[in-house]
Amino acid sequence: MGQEVTQNDLQAAIKLRGADVDADFLIPHLRPDAMVLDCGCGTGTITLGLAEAVPEGHFVGVDLDLSGLKGAQRAAVSLGHQNVSWIGADGRSLPFHGAIFDAVLCHSMLETLDDPAPVIAELRRMTKRGGVVGAASVEYDGIILAGEPTAGPRRFYDIRQQLWRAARIAEPNTGRRLRGLFQAAGFGHVEAFADYISYGTPDRVRAFASDRATECRDSELRAAVTRYGIASAEELLDLAAAWEKWGDDPTAFFAFAWCRVLAWC
Repeated sequence: MGQEVTQNDLQAAIKLRGADVDADFLIPHLRPDAMVLDCGCGTGTITLGLAEAVPEGHFVGVDLDLSGLKGAQRAAVSLGHQNVSWIGADGRSLPFHGAIFDAVLCHSMLETLDDPAPVIAELRRMTKRGGVVGAASVEYDGIILAGEPTAGPRRFYDIRQQLWRAARIAEPNTGRRLRGLFQAAGFGHVEAFADYISYGTPDRVRAFASDRATECRDSELRAAVTRYGIASAEELLDLAAAWEKWGDDPTAFFAFAWCRVLAWC
């Protein structure tokens, strides 16, 4: 029973952040026996989803977070995926000979870098001639927020963007730059587009609101925004209540844009 629960939890995590949503733009370009690199794989949920979608392929997840990779390895074993391997490495200097991957994925990683150009150059070096790189980054100017009490949720995202920039966590408007970054890296053909992830059912709205309220009450977040003079701890607690009120609004709707790029060598 314990093993069954574990696998159910893993499948739920893969569904929450998995290949069917976050890498659906790349999957149609993968051959059945493709060799694929997932650069900045984190806990590996997208990588594992790719391994399920293309069971005859081989997938390599790379990340600097070794603890996340250990969890990914345990998950792969539990799910019986033998076509995935994990390597701790820096995306700016990958430990592979050049031109060995048929495809490369880089999801929600480029925005965390002060200068993404060296990583993009490495992704191009890793990719075979005729191969494809798929990358995705968030674009905060694309947020759609509807409902009656939206002032609090909008303020939350203003605070988050200020914190990301002040603490150099990420650049929230990287998505719009993807096509230019990959063109500058010398790829032969680059296509850019955007897709929305939406929260527009009662369950999804409430779950999203609950997650944001929990985030507002997080002691580390409160300390960080206070340290940078962005907001007070009291304001964040008020915003937590505002999110919960928004989550109960039958007219509430939230969507945010992921900008994506496909680039061929």
